[in-house]
Amino acid sequence: MSLHESPTVLVAEDSAAIRSILAFLLRGRGYRVLECANGTEALDRTRSDVPDAVILDVMMPGPTGFDVCQALKSDPATRAIPVMILTAVTEGAGKSDDYWKTLSGADDFLTKPFKAVDILARVARLVAKGAVNSP
Repeated sequence: MSLHESPTVLVAEDSAAIRSILAFLLRGRGYRVLECANGTEALDRTRSDVPDAVILDVMMPGPTGFDVCQALKSDPATRAIPVMILTAVTEGAGKSDDYWKTLSGADDFLTKPFKAVDILARVARLVAKGAVNSP
């Protein structure tokens, strides 16, 4: 990201409604948003466009959010990109976000439904973390 560009956030979510809400919130804060509807598209777009942060839904067609996160974190070209995983999955309910971050390799983990203020604050932290990790 150059000094004059807006940070780019890739949002991978198979629900068009949730994807649109996230894109609306992020654009309202000045982020450039790349929207993907499945895991394969998320991997391809992350590798080609190199966003400043990635938000992944867990349950998507093709590779899951966990699969995409593991692929990104194991690739030297994308491993420094901060990743947040979103889920409505209740299996393992009662486990902390730190448990899920450790399990998935993600930098952050947020359970749906989420508050706009929470996701915006977390994305800001992810983007700042990515800037610190940039060469």
